[in-house]
Amino acid sequence: MRIKAIAVDIDGTLTDDLRRLSPAALQSLERVQVPLVIATGNTHCFTRAATIMLGASHSIAENGGVISIDDHMEIIADRRTCDEAYAQLAEAFSVELLDARYRLTDLVLRRGFDLKAASAFIERMGIPVDLVDTGFAVHIKNKGVSKGTALLRVAARMGLDPRAFAAVGDSLSDIPMMEEAGFVAAVANAVPQVKEIADYVSPSPYGEGFAEVVEYMASRGMI
Repeated sequence: MRIKAIAVDIDGTLTDDLRRLSPAALQSLERVQVPLVIATGNTHCFTRAATIMLGASHSIAENGGVISIDDHMEIIADRRTCDEAYAQLAEAFSVELLDARYRLTDLVLRRGFDLKAASAFIERMGIPVDLVDTGFAVHIKNKGVSKGTALLRVAARMGLDPRAFAAVGDSLSDIPMMEEAGFVAAVANAVPQVKEIADYVSPSPYGEGFAEVVEYMASRGMI
């Protein structure tokens, strides 16, 4: 199949495990001649800067809560629901909030608490949020909002069928966008659930793996 756009995660996919951008990944982006959509759990302000640096024009930030098409930003989710969830979690669990002042739609907690128990607690409280572990942090996000729902919006704005996208990532938060894409690739450090649905898994992890994904697609005339 011919790919018309690529949606790619940042942390763990274009970076190493310390969130440092991979030179191999950066170099491989020069080979990409189709539109690039950055899809990340990072804050919108960070994502906007990264989008410009990486030569992309479209982005999905905060795990689908914010999308940007060129210079137009659209806020999809409501952070107030996440604030309510955090207030409840903080009373029942030992949780640490990260970079809240920069976030428009979701909240991020430091990993290390009992995620299964916390998720069950939120379910009992009836608060419509999900807790998602990306491997770097735990995100509190609105139910029904994901990288997948955001990809559908971005694809529509671009006039593309989402099945014309390749989606590349490593974590559970990437699965919703992968389910909408026509070609799915995982880097070697991806969680098992991502590898299970991938059409291709790179031999190498992190950004070096992304470079291998680009090489794989190029060698087969997909991009």
